[in-house]
Amino acid sequence: MTLPEPSTASWPEHFLAHRAGRDCPMCSNDWEADDIGWGLLLHRGEVSQSYLWRSGQVRGYAITILTARHVAEPTELSDGEAAAFWRDTLTLGRALESHYRPMKMNYLLLGNAIPHAHYHVLPRREAGADPAPGGPVPFALLDHGRQDEAVLQRDATALRRMLEGTA
Repeated sequence: MTLPEPSTASWPEHFLAHRAGRDCPMCSNDWEADDIGWGLLLHRGEVSQSYLWRSGQVRGYAITILTARHVAEPTELSDGEAAAFWRDTLTLGRALESHYRPMKMNYLLLGNAIPHAHYHVLPRREAGADPAPGGPVPFALLDHGRQDEAVLQRDATALRRMLEGTA
């Protein structure tokens, strides 16, 4: 068996400080705002908030961010917080499914770039409309590029309507 070559990549410069909650980019968001720059507020849940994300090349890419406190790993959550975080994420996922009618939904809890608990939630589409049908979406397709702002605003309005009364 041949082992892969060692990677030359490294962790982000302030990763350990951010993991510990010092100057965490997610903690510094204005949780009262309807637009945090990165995304448009869709829903305020029990312990988190969900946003339709501006970046990337996948329409409907959304994120649920734990807002109750700084947590880097899901194991740091109490059982009640973990259940509430997952409920908040599923509430978002159900709205995305209803609005976009995807073939499949993906839920990713990573934190390798920003170590603050957040789920990436994205609808997957049929071949020809999906950037990686049948496989994982390369993260660059979620990070690079911007969503069309007019479409993003229309989608956010429709999704907010769907999510009203689910808090």
